[in-house]
Formats: sequence, structure tokens, C-alpha cells
Amino acid sequence: MKKFSLLIAALSFIILAVGCSDKETQSSATESTASQTQESTLTDAPIEASSVTEVSCDSLASAVIESVEFPDMVLTEEKVLLDMIMDFSQYGIEEYAVYQQAISVNLSEVIVLRTTDTKAATEALEKRKEQLINQLAFYPEQQENASSTIVGSKGGYCWLIAHKDSAEAQKALLSELE
Repeated sequence: MKKFSLLIAALSFIILAVGCSDKETQSSATESTASQTQESTLTDAPIEASSVTEVSCDSLASAVIESVEFPDMVLTEEKVLLDMIMDFSQYGIEEYAVYQQAISVNLSEVIVLRTTDTKAATEALEKRKEQLINQLAFYPEQQENASSTIVGSKGGYCWLIAHKDSAEAQKALLSELE
């Protein structure tokens, strides 16, 4: 019985270690920090546009996730989890996509909203950004992702991208809207 318990404990530890492993190399982390510094002009300021292509929020979120190396991300659909992020019944939200990292030490999140009230929705996303920075980022990787979070808007769309390469991810989203 003791051997069986030890075997289960060892397997659990291996699964946990594999699920939480960071696949990036030190050189790519250095490169991303350098590119983040260079791309700091794409910050939280709203991006205005006269015409925006209508795209589904899920397609925009997928473009963001595919543009840079995110950990495994899952679509968050459970109301309890969504209510912890923000009240999706407010702010004139017509459609949304919320992706969060699966089991990981990273703090990555992508929220894309199509709304009739971009100002109020952007303010709500700014509050979520502050929550990521001040309440949810404990480890250095999490602090880096949270501090690099971008909140933006264009046309009737608003977004939050929590990732260390959020500026590059935002470029992918903007190219989808053109």
C-alpha cells in the first residue's frame, strides 16, 4: 500500500511539473523584453478608426493567442468565473471572448468585447488590469505579464491582453480589424 501511495504521489508531482514548465529559453525572454521596450508606443491609449471590419470576438482572440507564444489558453465560459472578471451583463456588451491560461504559473489573459459603450467597457477592462497587477500577480513571470497588460479599443471593440509581448499581440488584433 505504501508503494502504491508513493507511486501516485510521484506521478502527481511529474504531471504537475510538466504542466507548469516554462518552455521559453532565456534568449527569447531577453528578446521579448527588448521588443517590449521598443514597442512601448502601443500602450493603453484607445485606438480610433473611421472604419472597422466586423469580426467575431473569438476570431480576434484567436489571432492574439496565435501571434505570440501564450501558455495553453482555454475559453472561459462558466458564469462564476466570468463574474469574477467583470459583469458581462453591463457596458452594452453584444459579444465577448475570454481566454485564460490553463494550469500554469503564468498570468495570461485575453478578453475581447464588442460593445455599444466602448468607454464604459474600457474602464471596466482597466479595472481588471489593475486587479491583475495589484491582486493576482505574485511570481516574477506573473508580474511581468500583468505590468505589460494592454487595454485598447477600436470601433466597437475593446480588449485586454495580459502577456509580456502584449504589444505584438495587439498588432495582430488590429490587423484583423483592418
